[in-house]
Amino acid sequence: MTKIMTGFWFLMTVLIGVGTYWVSHEVERLERRYAAIQSDILDEQESIHVFQAEWSYLNSPARIEKLAREYLKLDQIQPLQMASIDTIPTDTDARRYRLDKFGEAVAYMPAPRDRPNDSAYDEASENLIIDGPSVGIPAPTPDTGDTQ
Repeated sequence: MTKIMTGFWFLMTVLIGVGTYWVSHEVERLERRYAAIQSDILDEQESIHVFQAEWSYLNSPARIEKLAREYLKLDQIQPLQMASIDTIPTDTDARRYRLDKFGEAVAYMPAPRDRPNDSAYDEASENLIIDGPSVGIPAPTPDTGDTQ
């Protein structure tokens, strides 16, 4: 009986030693993995910080204004480029929509008007008088094609 108990306790000691050895190596593996993940997190935080600094530089109003003056070369708005509220169409047929590649409704943009030239100022003053149809002229009647 003593030999059986000694063998049992010897086996238990070996199993506990192997278990402890396995657990210690698993803990070391997890600690290395944790350190690698922490290093990756610090690298990402540093790159985010760099990107935020770059974004702040790229979006600075002074830089954008300088680039706009250099590359866009915008002129002052001329009076003929402005329109009054009366020139905006009120009927809904003037607003047509199309579907873009994502399936969302997008309004068609009207074709841009030509830039006014020197004679446009004279034409603008002439166009102030609207040539509408006279009230005394009857409207043409459609031909029904019934000849009897």
